[in-house]
Amino acid sequence: MPWLLGWPLPAPRTTFAAGLHAGSCAGIAVALLADRPPARTLALAASTCLPAAVAGLLAADAVEQRLGRPAQLAALLAVGGVALAAADRRPQDRTVGRREAGLAALAQVAALAPGVSRSGAALTALRSARVGRAEAERFALLMSLPVTAGAAALTLARADRAVLRGLAGPLVAGVPAAALTGWAGSRHASRRAGQALIKFSLYRLALAVITGVVVRLRATPPAQTQEYS
Repeated sequence: MPWLLGWPLPAPRTTFAAGLHAGSCAGIAVALLADRPPARTLALAASTCLPAAVAGLLAADAVEQRLGRPAQLAALLAVGGVALAAADRRPQDRTVGRREAGLAALAQVAALAPGVSRSGAALTALRSARVGRAEAERFALLMSLPVTAGAAALTLARADRAVLRGLAGPLVAGVPAAALTGWAGSRHASRRAGQALIKFSLYRLALAVITGVVVRLRATPPAQTQEYS
């Protein structure tokens, strides 16, 4: 988003983002656990973090170096939108079991690439496996918590102490705001669970088009004016 809007990128942006992710996870966890999901569901969701965690430890540096260019971002946004729309056409006659959770766990690995939504990838996998929309949405949110919280905690633990002290003010304001936003968004999603997912697909496709247009415009050299004497 900063690149899209032309904002300068602050040096400690990864550390600040990790703090926001931690706050968001806390808010989502409060909202989801208020519905008292079964222990079996919680155990399945917790187990899904392993593939993404291992892949992140092994490939995070390579992904950061090779992926994340704006054109790649636009392409992955578009692919994700089309894949979700196609998956949502599947029947809704299954519930989340080990097989469905395993497919969603593997799909989360794709979210290492910038432009791939972690919950979107899991939701696409679950709907492809014919899990009902409402259950798929709840489980995708649940399974996003362990890996996101773990990655945020690791980033903050590795951060330079001086950087953390410099970010104290923004984090004090940003973390509670992220937690409140995560809680409110999760409660809103719970009330509207089960609806067609086309709106999420269209959002990703629209963002892909906007990103592609900006890439094209910034790649086009400005027209040169001729001076006549």
